[in-house]
Amino acid sequence: MASTYGFKSPKPSFLGERFSVGQEVFFEYKKETQRGIVKNKLNNSAIVQIIKSETEDLNDFTTVISYDSLVDPKTDF
Repeated sequence: MASTYGFKSPKPSFLGERFSVGQEVFFEYKKETQRGIVKNKLNNSAIVQIIKSETEDLNDFTTVISYDSLVDPKTDF
């Protein structure tokens, strides 16, 4: 296998351990509550695709959100 020359796969922090790829989450973005799906996990944040927004212009929008801003609807509500 080829060498990656320093590339390291992200290792999520302990805050990110409670979330998994494909999981539905809630978070606040632009002062509105959004519902999204975790697409990828990074060191201190997750890439989240917004699936339900209070404003129609943010549907199918992808953004990066810190783990401490994410809410698991099954355990945190």
